[in-house]
Amino acid sequence: MSGHPYPPAPPTGGGRRGFPWLAVLGSLALALVLVIGVTAVLVLDRDEEPKERRSTSDELRERLIGDSRVELPTTAEVDDALSGYDFTSVVTGVGTDADLTVPATYDADVADPWLGAAGKIEVYADAALTRPVPISILPDLTSSGSDPHLAITPVKVRRTHITHEGGQAQGTLADLGTYWNLSPHVYVVQYLTPDGAQRPRPLVTEVHFEAETPAPAQVASSVTEEGDALLEWSPVEGATEYVVVLEQRRDSSLDGTVRVIGRTTETTWSSAETTRCRRASCTQNDVLKLTTVDASTMASLPQLAGERIDARLGVVAVVDRQASVLAAVDFSGLETLPVRSDRKWDAGADVWSRGLQALPSRFLFASIDGSTRATGAYVDRAEVRRQGRFWRVPLRGQGTRLVDPVRIPADQVGDIDAAVATFNERALRDYPKAGLTESSLVIDVDHPQVPSPELPAPDYPVFGSNELTRFIAGQLIAGSTAIDLSEFADQPGLPSVEDAWDEAVYQNPYALSYYDRSTFDGSVLHVEPMYTQAEKRVLQDQLADAAERIVKSEITAGMSVADKVSALNRYLVDNADYDHAALEGSPGKYRADTPDKYRYAWEQGILLSGSGVCMSYSYAFQALADEAGVESVVVTGDLANGGAHAWNKVKVGDSWRAVDVTWNDPGGPWNSSDGTRYLMIRDGEFTGNALRSESDDWVADAYVGQYATR
Repeated sequence: MSGHPYPPAPPTGGGRRGFPWLAVLGSLALALVLVIGVTAVLVLDRDEEPKERRSTSDELRERLIGDSRVELPTTAEVDDALSGYDFTSVVTGVGTDADLTVPATYDADVADPWLGAAGKIEVYADAALTRPVPISILPDLTSSGSDPHLAITPVKVRRTHITHEGGQAQGTLADLGTYWNLSPHVYVVQYLTPDGAQRPRPLVTEVHFEAETPAPAQVASSVTEEGDALLEWSPVEGATEYVVVLEQRRDSSLDGTVRVIGRTTETTWSSAETTRCRRASCTQNDVLKLTTVDASTMASLPQLAGERIDARLGVVAVVDRQASVLAAVDFSGLETLPVRSDRKWDAGADVWSRGLQALPSRFLFASIDGSTRATGAYVDRAEVRRQGRFWRVPLRGQGTRLVDPVRIPADQVGDIDAAVATFNERALRDYPKAGLTESSLVIDVDHPQVPSPELPAPDYPVFGSNELTRFIAGQLIAGSTAIDLSEFADQPGLPSVEDAWDEAVYQNPYALSYYDRSTFDGSVLHVEPMYTQAEKRVLQDQLADAAERIVKSEITAGMSVADKVSALNRYLVDNADYDHAALEGSPGKYRADTPDKYRYAWEQGILLSGSGVCMSYSYAFQALADEAGVESVVVTGDLANGGAHAWNKVKVGDSWRAVDVTWNDPGGPWNSSDGTRYLMIRDGEFTGNALRSESDDWVADAYVGQYATR
């Protein structure tokens, strides 16, 4: 997301217009007369009782007019909650078949169901107002001519799930309800007042939908050792099946925007089911792609232009053919899922004269977000086959199912066993440093519902872009294990609890919560802490003492912000070392995979023992910057050439600039040429091996754009 978190209000054309109520009611009456008339003819032809058929038409009319409707507020409860937008009170408990109504004397003029009535009424699935929900807007026939309303109606969703068994394609139809089921929280934006006048600021109403069938209480996403997406969720009582749904909007058409990619009676699903193999090569996760054309294809065919696909993934529970709302999964952390191998390496590789020595230690692949990424290459000796005068060597990428078969002349290989072992050792040694692991959500709905008392405000810095994040962060720093969030329920303008939790963890080094796990039961955020309150307080005191001591020694009166940032960067580069042992001893992608003895390397390690990985470098810089009075944030993302990563941004004057202390540290004493390479640069200056993309975990989604470098 770039720029302002919300789109600007488009201009509206023309003056006010009233509804053509008589025409609409007349058309409805004519349609009903035609329905009744045709029904009567059919009844007379079949010698049936006309009265019964007319009754059916009456029922149809009653259903059309009598569907449940919920009127939205038209006055603000919170002014300018986010810059340029007002918020009404939150509307909750709305059925997924309900229409939303707003008083309006103006026409809807809906040309595109994705846009709604552009510049008048729009509906989005996210707080940042970037994911439109397809709707229709028509006059509300239940309202009177003296009090006209518009009815916002969701589009119904039924999709076929195709499976391949025994070489045969088979399809089954899944009824997913409406787009309210798929977007259980929507944001309705009213640009006009009920009488059609332009509002000074657009008015946003957050609406929460409910279905008779409950959704899975918790859904977790992770990446398997083979590079597949794995979804796990809590069971729903009485569920006859679960449907894995993918929304991918590519254009203005509704066709193909919703896909059923899995149906199961279990509480897990893996994208391994979507793997497609032809002969020796495979593609995986192709169904989850987030772009129409990947970077590798565009490099070879520059006339092609890649387009980002807005995608959402989630699970719908089905009980007696009634669908729940979508329990969504954040794509963050899944962007690196591999799709296909990218054989750029072989253009200059002389395997004909150098054998396995010519093979690269990096395995390049295209991921679902379109990037060309790298992972460690390896060769499984058991898969190597002799084929006449050649060795067929399957070159594989660590953490993927992808393979590049390479033919190597047999006369260039003396001892194949030794050659494979030597190659694997070299590839492992060359694997780049990164060190940011992903979190996973605890699936546990059996926590007690009683929160702990609110703990007193901590004595350490608390960071949060919004009130909810600041409260969670403060309670984490204080050591709370059951945080009561009921006072924030339905408060407009706040991020989701999951969004606020991520920001609180990443932006607050004194929380020491990187390895904490959490569940949310609707009002209480339950925390499984890594440290007891006593252990946490000891570490917090040590961190605060270290930050105070370092800043006193490195920062002098009269220093500018840029001077302070440079001094802190130099201190860390000169006094800290990257902890390769901790990284190598924690091979898993997820935090739970990190052995207890190495967890310091992701939190307090850099400040307290001078050793850690990228996350600890970022936490250390954050703590020092705060002590020195420098505005700073921790940023997380993904390196195109090596995995998840963490760095910082600082505010210098009116601009944000990026600082990557980890990559400024080449090891050994200070080196001015390397030590400042990634110091106070723009996002676009991360190039070559440092090329990266930002995730949206580190700050609430609606605020990401505010930290873009300019």
